[in-house]
Amino acid sequence: MFNLNLTEDEKPLDLALAYYDEGLSVVPLLRQSKKPPVFLGGWHQYKTERPKRETVIEWFKDRADLVVALICGRFIVVDADTPEAMGWVDSNLPPSPYKDATGKGMHYYYNNPENFTTFATKRTNDTPIERLIDIRGEGGLIIAPYNRHANGNIYRPNTIPEWDIHDFDDLPDFTEKEWVQITGNGKNNNEGVRAPFSLSGVMEGGRNAHAASLSGYYISKGLSIDHTKFILHAWNSLNEPPLPDAEINSTVESVKKTHDRKTIRAPLFQTTREHIAPPKDLFNPPGMLKDMYKFCEEIAQISQPELSIVGALALASVTCGRLYRTTMNNFSSLYFMGIAKSGQGKENIKSFVEAVLNMSEHSDLVVGDGYTSSGAVHSILRYRPTQITIMDEFGKRLEAIGAQQNTNREDGIQTLMEAWGRCHGTLRPDNYSLMSVPDQYKDQAMNRVTHKPAITLVGLSVPQNFYKALNSGRIADGFLNRFLVVESKEPRKVQRLKQFKSPPLRIVNWVNYIRRSRSEFAGVELNNAELDFKPHVIPFDQDSQQLLNEFAEEIVKRQEVLEKDNLEPLLSRTREKAMRLSLLCALADNADCKEIPAHVTQWCIDYVRYYDLMFIEACRDKVASSAIESRIKQVLSFIRSQGETGISKREVDRGELFRSMKSYEVKEIIERLKNAGEVQEMEIKIGGKGRPTKRLVAVDPTYYED
Repeated sequence: MFNLNLTEDEKPLDLALAYYDEGLSVVPLLRQSKKPPVFLGGWHQYKTERPKRETVIEWFKDRADLVVALICGRFIVVDADTPEAMGWVDSNLPPSPYKDATGKGMHYYYNNPENFTTFATKRTNDTPIERLIDIRGEGGLIIAPYNRHANGNIYRPNTIPEWDIHDFDDLPDFTEKEWVQITGNGKNNNEGVRAPFSLSGVMEGGRNAHAASLSGYYISKGLSIDHTKFILHAWNSLNEPPLPDAEINSTVESVKKTHDRKTIRAPLFQTTREHIAPPKDLFNPPGMLKDMYKFCEEIAQISQPELSIVGALALASVTCGRLYRTTMNNFSSLYFMGIAKSGQGKENIKSFVEAVLNMSEHSDLVVGDGYTSSGAVHSILRYRPTQITIMDEFGKRLEAIGAQQNTNREDGIQTLMEAWGRCHGTLRPDNYSLMSVPDQYKDQAMNRVTHKPAITLVGLSVPQNFYKALNSGRIADGFLNRFLVVESKEPRKVQRLKQFKSPPLRIVNWVNYIRRSRSEFAGVELNNAELDFKPHVIPFDQDSQQLLNEFAEEIVKRQEVLEKDNLEPLLSRTREKAMRLSLLCALADNADCKEIPAHVTQWCIDYVRYYDLMFIEACRDKVASSAIESRIKQVLSFIRSQGETGISKREVDRGELFRSMKSYEVKEIIERLKNAGEVQEMEIKIGGKGRPTKRLVAVDPTYYED
């Protein structure tokens, strides 16, 4: 903020990012009105939680009508709007080395060590000079320097050059002494508490809203309920006409009840989070998988234990692909998603898999990542019906598909989804027809199918790109629930220098034995997509079946809970993934196994449960929550647009905005808004006739600049 080399020609987006990258929380305001744009709705959530950088870009991109506002807290701003007020500040407060000229006055910046909050006043002709000064503290909003005012003036910094300021700590402290000088009372002193607006009477139509705001103000300052009622009755006597005494009393009591229930503003966007502990044997997979995991870690320049397990499972998946099934038609082919910070060793999975398959002379199982269309997927499968592909920048690819509305790539995704479920059957091209095929080629065309396609897919991505590409549609369409999503928890590390190391012979021998040494596969052309041979069948033992049945019941119960957030599709294939994983883990445990034992099944259930639940929590935070946040902002913006009369229950039940939502969603949104202090329910008489009705009214915000 102090050494950003900004100019008066900065675009709103560039200005917003400059402040954001300095660690400040920024929000957009309309240049003309200094109020939030409709798309923002409210900004209170950003008091305690900075928006995402991509959100800031979305707000300000190509918007010349916006100004950048800073949320105060680390610093405090004294806002003087007249020459007299500026003179008072210069004479009575410590000099600030950093200030900027506004449209009418000056902003003075100070350090805020005591976390003073915002104190705003309404201006009247007889207001003392010091009451023409606002304090923008913790939770307050201020137009940032270098913004252009609606009148064309620049919020131009006016610094004291001899002061060496690099951070807010270098600013002079704003202490209780300065607070008292401006407000007339100490932080915890109720004497001399002043209202945020004039105590003059209010005409019919705005009385209830003002009564609620006044009550909230005095109660928040620590006044007792009796003292607040006394003040409100005095204020009410000036109204034309006054509200009934009983209505004043009920308003104060209602506000006090809300304040006692939530002594601080509740967060608008909150989630019920389940504590998910990793399985105790997470890094102790069955049999040969442990050897694979250890070797993958040995050759890694950056240790990523969770991703090394993924590498081991992916290698086993492609090795067993197409050759084995359970009695429930589960094959071994699996899709994985490995997520880690940029430059933190994701690519080691590819190095490990290729090293083992090259030494075992099965490098032909590795194919490129050219799944660019449905036709491309079919063509690659015809060439290699058993294959593994490792796709870097997977998040960016998904994002590009959505952003560009690329039909070919979207069709490719759909074919990958179909291939996942066709491991036990036949995969045919879409809209397969022989009507336009010459007779001499019909036989050939009929054989352009892949029996038992076995794709092992490993996507790699950094968190921000992957989650940015996700949306509710991806959750619902079934693509994501086919993946085992593993996000590394490892902190950023320095790369280790590693010399090339050959895979242990026991791993290579296992791969060769599984692929070619079993008698039932002797002489079989395994890469023939047209060959519909019979795979080796391995059943689950009795105890494993019991474990899987119990797991199915657990999943159904979890889906019922998740249905409210539209996240239940993410568990639709959880048991299937556990069963596929059990098959390859059983073969890793014993290459000649006759049954899948319970200890293997239990490890696989624990593994899949852990990562599927972790992924759900991530989606709840980064995908699903964005949808509910959007709806909350819409509702709040609508209620605010109705002014002091708010909206009735009838309008909630029948309004166009609310008809697009489910009833439980509307109820939850309104409850969140009430708990957060954004809206209040009060009795209001409309038009001066009839009985008062209960209406939802937006709390009058005091953060706007005059």
